[in-house]
Amino acid sequence: MESNSDSDHAEENKSQRGPTIKSKSSKGKLIITYNKKGVPIGKESVALSTFEGLVARTMIPITYTTWPKVGKERKEELWQYVMAHFVVDPKSRKQTIQSIGTKWRNFKHTLYRDYIETQKNDPEEKKNLLNPPLEYPFLKKEDWKLFVSQRTSKQWEETSKKAKKVRAHHKYNHHLSRKGYARLTTEIMQETGLEEEEIDRAMLWKRARELKIGGFDSDVQVVVDKIDKLKESDSGEGTCGTHDVLTQALGTDEQRGHVRGMGKFVTPQQYFYLPNTVKHYMDTEKKKYDKRLNKLEDELEKLKRGVNNVSEAESCQWGNEDLEDNPDEEPLDMSCFLAVDNASNIVAKGTILMDTNEEEFLRVMLEICLHREALLPVPLEEEFIMEVGDAIGQILSWPRHLVIQCSDLEKMLEKPKTKPVKDLKSNKQIKQLRGTNEENEKELEQKIVQVEKVTGKEEISENKKNRKREPKVENEKEDVQVNEGKGGMTRAQRRPRLRVENNAVLTMTALVVDAQVLKVDSIKLQCVDDLFGYESFTYLNWDDFEAIFTLDELTGSVITAYMMFLYEQMKNGPKLDHGICFVSPSAISPSERKSKRKHIADASRVVADRLSTRKDNDIIILPYNPGRHWVLAVLDMKTYTCYYLDSIMNSTINPVLRQIIDAAMSLYAMQSVNWVKAKCPYQTGGTECGYYVLKFMKEVVEEGIAILANDNVGEGKVVYTDEDIDGIREGCSSFGATFVFK
Repeated sequence: MESNSDSDHAEENKSQRGPTIKSKSSKGKLIITYNKKGVPIGKESVALSTFEGLVARTMIPITYTTWPKVGKERKEELWQYVMAHFVVDPKSRKQTIQSIGTKWRNFKHTLYRDYIETQKNDPEEKKNLLNPPLEYPFLKKEDWKLFVSQRTSKQWEETSKKAKKVRAHHKYNHHLSRKGYARLTTEIMQETGLEEEEIDRAMLWKRARELKIGGFDSDVQVVVDKIDKLKESDSGEGTCGTHDVLTQALGTDEQRGHVRGMGKFVTPQQYFYLPNTVKHYMDTEKKKYDKRLNKLEDELEKLKRGVNNVSEAESCQWGNEDLEDNPDEEPLDMSCFLAVDNASNIVAKGTILMDTNEEEFLRVMLEICLHREALLPVPLEEEFIMEVGDAIGQILSWPRHLVIQCSDLEKMLEKPKTKPVKDLKSNKQIKQLRGTNEENEKELEQKIVQVEKVTGKEEISENKKNRKREPKVENEKEDVQVNEGKGGMTRAQRRPRLRVENNAVLTMTALVVDAQVLKVDSIKLQCVDDLFGYESFTYLNWDDFEAIFTLDELTGSVITAYMMFLYEQMKNGPKLDHGICFVSPSAISPSERKSKRKHIADASRVVADRLSTRKDNDIIILPYNPGRHWVLAVLDMKTYTCYYLDSIMNSTINPVLRQIIDAAMSLYAMQSVNWVKAKCPYQTGGTECGYYVLKFMKEVVEEGIAILANDNVGEGKVVYTDEDIDGIREGCSSFGATFVFK
């Protein structure tokens, strides 16, 4: 009887334990290194492969009929178990699970070959099949009986015969054993001094099929001779893309999703850097260029013979044929800028490879990265490539409306500018402009008074009383020119700067920002590796600084910059390090491009990964923005308590953030979390949440977890004072300004 669902194995999954491994040193996990194609190499990869075999034999019941029947939850447990013993790249999850699956199938085949196949037809020996082999004491008796019944059924016999027929067609068997192509590449590099890129797959294919006594099998020798001939001759067919030496020697095209001579974990996109339809695409392009080249050669030949008086009709006819073949190919610049969310948010530069004639997407190659952490609009989920920084050299599908050709952008920039203000003939017009602005302000104030009278509000709010007019710029012409140069005014530009003039730090920072940041698109802030557990950076533009000066809503970039500031104060300054680490807000906050379920799954993995790389830090700070509002979670790993701080009074714990952290703790330590809504000061306005979160983080960094356990955030204040908030603004803006000249 076959088992077709994970529910059949629910009880045995609960009691199934993995192998216990004693660490050879007190330093912790083994660190796995990878080659440029993402395949494990080195001595540690051997230990990883051995461990995968142990996991496959001991943690997965042999009663599953096929690997796809093993549930996603079980596979996730296997991945978490591997990460508990090794430091592996999160992107290697798919190949690790595949490798465990291969070893599990091989183990089942070994059991069948050694203990069932030779005894199933012998009545006397068949009695031995009642109990599992003594060599594998972890096999349960009921599992073994079910496995024997599966492997002795007629259905299995038919499946086995078909598989043997397919296997009989494999003529070119390698002799690598456990070494694999990745370690073979390293071995050749050490022997020859070649770089990894200089070792082609034809060389690897030959080396993998060498016999121990030397030479090759007869079938392999035929292909080897063809490879040697093609490499010696330069007059053969082109070797671009998948139509390389090995493909020509074997005489068969590459199969989708597999690259011969490179191992099972290298994909065509990784090796060839070309679209899936590469052969058809390149063959079509080659025919077009050959046709046009032949025409050009004919014309040159005519010129050599002195036939220069070609009629205009013939010339036009030749030109039209050429244009009909490929009308815009030659003159067009196919380089482009790539944006996400909207066309103004450019994150990368690339080249348009192919127009798929679809309404929504183009095929592009990403070449230069501008914002590494930006999420791809169409991620390569099979390769675990989600961010722009990881997609350099990849072929991607990109929304058509977010692909801006460089030539189109240049045409837009060449449009005549509006009439500059310096054409004003006299100061009379400037005075008129001032008078108009003053009249508009007076009208607005009168309307406000009228509305207040109608609604019964006789008193003007304190914010309106204290609101100051922006200082008039002496040179009105320059002021207007700056605004015109930036295009439409942003939200931050429309708000007045608050409490800047009387603050020396904010005043000096504003002068630097206005003088330098306006000249560039943005400034780059490089994060140290230990801040989030991996190399990262962020960008601040003029609007980010202006939001600080005007007390407007803060972006994730500003929050990240202040976390960098706190980290430097903690590691290099006089502040005591209480064992604190941070999680990037952009990595866990929701995105419009992800469904809620996908967001929770990805964010929980990010948090779990950070927990595994936190070293000796027991306090994890997690700023989170569920949507135009900042909150803070502080996780204490000693007591498994998560403190939740929200500057809005009477708010509840955000359910999505709670799911993310609960799932991360389940993945990391199989522990439940005790949630505590911490007592903290509350905001009185609508845009101060970001500043309150920064102040919360600052106090936790300075005082440690005790400030949360004792309900002493804000030292008993109900509301933070202007001085408290201005201190945050000073630290954040001045720290960001230090990167202007770097």
